[in-house]
Amino acid sequence: MRQLKYIGVVFAALMLFTACEKEFDAIPEDFATVPEGSDEAWPQTVTIHDLIENFDTKEGLFTIDTIDSPNDIIVRGRVITDDRAGNVYKYFVIQSLDDDHTCLKVSVDAGSLSGMLPLGQVVAIRCNGLVLGRYAAAPQLGVRGYRNDNKIREEPGRIPYTLAMKHIQKIGTPDPSKIVVEEKTLKEITEMDKYGYFKIVKIKDVYFTGKDSDGEKLNDEIFPFPSDGNKVTAALAKYALNPIFAPSTYSADKKYNIGFPRSRVIADDSGNTVDVYISTSEYARFADRRIPTPGSGNKGEITAIAGWFQDNESREGTWQLTVRSLDKPFADLEGFDFPQ
Repeated sequence: MRQLKYIGVVFAALMLFTACEKEFDAIPEDFATVPEGSDEAWPQTVTIHDLIENFDTKEGLFTIDTIDSPNDIIVRGRVITDDRAGNVYKYFVIQSLDDDHTCLKVSVDAGSLSGMLPLGQVVAIRCNGLVLGRYAAAPQLGVRGYRNDNKIREEPGRIPYTLAMKHIQKIGTPDPSKIVVEEKTLKEITEMDKYGYFKIVKIKDVYFTGKDSDGEKLNDEIFPFPSDGNKVTAALAKYALNPIFAPSTYSADKKYNIGFPRSRVIADDSGNTVDVYISTSEYARFADRRIPTPGSGNKGEITAIAGWFQDNESREGTWQLTVRSLDKPFADLEGFDFPQ
């Protein structure tokens, strides 16, 4: 009888384990990976430059151009973004393997993409059926999207993850050393056309001015987030000018964070900022880090993704530099002194 009871307990435990096992989510399937030089690797049929030239044909700040062709439209490129620090979110950028180093932003509805598409990884993307649309005047690869809130429009949307897996193929092993970083001055950045959008650039001998994109001087010290309910609007305005990379964008009226990037002005030796900003998400892991000590006496080098943003015809666009990380294994700000 004791043996039967023991068998019954074991059987019950096995049934419980089987039942609980169904509660776990399946491990997500990864993007297909093939060796470099393999016959299975998708061959490039069009360069990134030609893809933009042939399919970004509509005028406007927000557009949709479907990539429709009886032939394979396949581009290849090397991943230059890294989202581990949280300042890159639900997209990655590839750099052409051709000499022009044209880059392409690819919008995917999934976080932690760098775990699957690491820095330096070569990918092939079959673009047929996707769209190349402008979002705030900058072309990006995605799917047809439609916005129907207070801004009704068609715009490029994020590619669903399961669909992205069918369009993206990883080739070989990642090699970040092969990423080409172009050295630019601030003025040269502003002279780039749409084929320069999302390039990775290095700017030398620049400094933080201590101002935001509206020309407002940042606070000298950290002003606390208003929590007592008194004069919240004025307190939030002062809080937004904290000398950190990205104060929270909390709205007292809406009772939630709006989530737009914060801009910090940089300048070169001439003192000319030429409308180029360090643009940081409030969700970046370094959002609450103090910016380098402002002033021309504290110069350094900045490596960043050069993005263009113009969401309204009545306002001029701006160049917004996205810093990927401040810490190892790579740091995009070098040579600066930071406040203690």
